[in-house]
Amino acid sequence: METEKSISMANNESQVNNTVDNTTQKSMENLKKDLKKAERNLDSLIKKKFPLVVIEAQRKIVEELETEVANHPEMKASEIKVKPDFITFEVVDGDTYQKTEVSKKLAFVENNRPVDPKKVSTFISTISDGKYEKAYPVIVIPATSLVEQGYTVKDIEGNVITKEEAEDYFVILDGQHRSIAFARINATGETCVIPNVRVKEKENIGEYLVEINRVGNWDTKDKITVAALVNKEDELLNVMAMRMGEGFNPSTLGLIYAKKKLSDKATNSALKGEEYSLPQGAEINIERGNKFITLCQMAGIEVKELTKRYFIEGFDGYSTSTSEDQAFEALKKLGELKDKEKKFKNVKSGNDFIALLKKVSA
Repeated sequence: METEKSISMANNESQVNNTVDNTTQKSMENLKKDLKKAERNLDSLIKKKFPLVVIEAQRKIVEELETEVANHPEMKASEIKVKPDFITFEVVDGDTYQKTEVSKKLAFVENNRPVDPKKVSTFISTISDGKYEKAYPVIVIPATSLVEQGYTVKDIEGNVITKEEAEDYFVILDGQHRSIAFARINATGETCVIPNVRVKEKENIGEYLVEINRVGNWDTKDKITVAALVNKEDELLNVMAMRMGEGFNPSTLGLIYAKKKLSDKATNSALKGEEYSLPQGAEINIERGNKFITLCQMAGIEVKELTKRYFIEGFDGYSTSTSEDQAFEALKKLGELKDKEKKFKNVKSGNDFIALLKKVSA
């Protein structure tokens, strides 16, 4: 038995050591998978009471993989908090193609398309491996121009940029994920210039974003956030864009703020800056929607639960059968429920939520 365990140790160590030796070419995702597998193997050896020398050999493998993960360029860049520091942009003149290096900070117009962390991580790996395609331009606009037009512009930390601060910033119109990837790499102490940057002057930024992006690849969330840019004065679109940033899905937000989901036709019309029609029976009431969300959150319902349609459907059903005032009073009492977190997670239909509202109103 001792011999079998020793052979198992040797084979196991050889196999995983080969993995460790080759990790320099592996992605962060594969490295983490290797680490989890090595950790499971270690737990198994400990439970089966293998000889100490075998366990220590496996523990060493785990430690080596942990080091690989910690030192991976993607980990270093993605884990560091990025501050609004100056970055060098290689600005290309559209007429002469002359290149000029300009130091600016990153900024983003409020309600631009949401950033996908996975895409940022992919670009970090691509840039670190020297495989970044410089042919694709990054489109920017001076922040001063947008602030003067009345747009809300924010830095990489989400802070609103004042008119006095705007001179230091470029607003990224196209290339958000790439720019953030460069910023994260620079935050590690590396110096990476953002190549092939084109400066644009455009009055309606929302329309421009629609022009340069393939709308067919956008999901509803993307469309509504950009539609809010195109229609800066539209209260419904803008409150939905804000709430989606908090984690709500667009269909539930339509029910909360207008009692109906926005159709694809309506969203596409809004993207073009055209007047859009709401479904029959829709009734926009931003104050009511905000009150519903606030009272639910005060009761302890998390966004990941609240964004399920069951809660607003149950509230509307209870409001119809009683009165809106009584329904809101019931919401205020939800926090008094025993085991409320469990009860909220068990809401799987509008009727389930109605039952809770009736219980607190009894």
